Amino acid sequence: MSSTRTSGRGLTRVFAVAALLAMATGCAGSTGGGVATGTALQGEGPGTTGALGYSDVKVGDVYRMAFPLTRNISKQPVSVTGVRVLNIPAGVKILGYGVYSVKDTPGYLLGYHETSPPIAGSVDPAKYPNYAGHPYTIKPKVLSDKYAMVRLKVTGKVTKPITGCEADYTQAGRTYHQTLTCKFGLDMT
Repeated sequence: MSSTRTSGRGLTRVFAVAALLAMATGCAGSTGGGVATGTALQGEGPGTTGALGYSDVKVGDVYRMAFPLTRNISKQPVSVTGVRVLNIPAGVKILGYGVYSVKDTPGYLLGYHETSPPIAGSVDPAKYPNYAGHPYTIKPKVLSDKYAMVRLKVTGKVTKPITGCEADYTQAGRTYHQTLTCKFGLDMT
């Protein structure tokens, strides 16, 4: 990579061009690519006020952890098209995502440790229909019966939590993404 010296006037032109491009593309509220930041969803449940997680975590363990329940707080239906976690620390590998319904499962499943012997009363989400890959609609002012889970594997020392649950959705012909508060802890002590 070569180094180029730029004069103050050259930098001013670069900033002016960038500002004009930003105004011309209407990027206010947009994250690029025509996807705007949404506000129609509200996270609810235990994952929105604290951290869900596990202690005594070991390398090789596989877990599933639930995203917050989602309520459509807007006046129009939304169609959720995808989910993902945003901040994945070193030592964690995302294996995939599942979407389950409280109508199929015995309620809202907060998590599951796949690599340990089942604990009495624990419920394996893999035994229920998985709606991942199929958009689902949340009616206006309604709490969705569907909830997402991230499936992950511990691959090394984990020192930070997993944070940021993002949902992609469409509403009234526009595409949005919205980050909901969530925090998953994997305590290795």
